[in-house]
Amino acid sequence: MKPELEAEIRSFFPHPRRAIAVLATADAERGFSPEARPVTLFEMNWRFYVATGSGTRKARELSAHPKAAALVMFRKGNHSGYLRICGRAEPIEDAAQRQRIADEAGYDLKGRWKGAGDPELSFFRISPARIEYMRPGDEDAKDVTADLDAGAAR
Repeated sequence: MKPELEAEIRSFFPHPRRAIAVLATADAERGFSPEARPVTLFEMNWRFYVATGSGTRKARELSAHPKAAALVMFRKGNHSGYLRICGRAEPIEDAAQRQRIADEAGYDLKGRWKGAGDPELSFFRISPARIEYMRPGDEDAKDVTADLDAGAAR
């Protein structure tokens, strides 16, 4: 694990444990058409989570075809960079665990839902198979999965 790399990447998150990301899923109902939309991505010790309404297309897509990718883009001066997480999405059913994730991320569930146990709320953990990081100003992304000890998240 490389603490300098962790600190560098986290410095681009507007909140220490969450950022707006583009979540990519596959829509099995439409021939596995790729779908992308903005979500709030939570990060705790290089474990990644998204919360969404249980009845949304993204929840249905993640349940039917659990492969996903999340992309967080950021800028430093005139340069852009990104963090891309690719892996398997797994539902988080335990209300206490969901509440812990939201609390650590500083995310107010009650603004939209009745709390962590609300049946209208779905949480998914994206277990990374690969994490890519492109430092602003670099030409290419690098696989940093091993550097971030993301294997522990599986």
